Amino acid sequence: MGPVSPGSLDDIPRGSLCVVDTNILLYAEEGASLQAQRFVQRIVRRELVGTLPQPVWHELSHKLMLAEALALGLVTASRPAQRLGVNPETVRRLSLYRDKLTALSTMGFGFEPCTRQDFMENAFEQQRKYGLLTNDSVVLAIALRLKADALVTADQALLSIQDIPVFRPTDLRLGGLP
Repeated sequence: MGPVSPGSLDDIPRGSLCVVDTNILLYAEEGASLQAQRFVQRIVRRELVGTLPQPVWHELSHKLMLAEALALGLVTASRPAQRLGVNPETVRRLSLYRDKLTALSTMGFGFEPCTRQDFMENAFEQQRKYGLLTNDSVVLAIALRLKADALVTADQALLSIQDIPVFRPTDLRLGGLP
């Protein structure tokens, strides 16, 4: 397949199986992209099928947990994960991030496990081919295994992928986001 230019999130055809990267959900949550918000609503209305690979669920959980702790003033911006890691009582107090993850599942986002072959073979192949970091290569490997119609991401490293149609928010407003 030749190079495919990334399309806008609004261009994803109805009924498409979409493998979704972490940043899309964060941009929708933070209001950094109206396209990302509309994309999530299309999943909710079942116009699109959205699935999150296992590493995306992990990364999203971690980032939402840190954001909650920062917003509540329970940690400072300097090394928040390290500060939470030595304060289990603080972690126990956090719950909003779990509610948000549960809501995504209830809204219709699927959970796609990472298999040994995804990680140990296919992701490594994608790393060699594209020079991707581990999580990006695993997300791509899972998308390819699923024969997804769309890889939905704002990650610059994934925008040049040629093996699957890539869609991205073209309206990103990053001011004020961590």
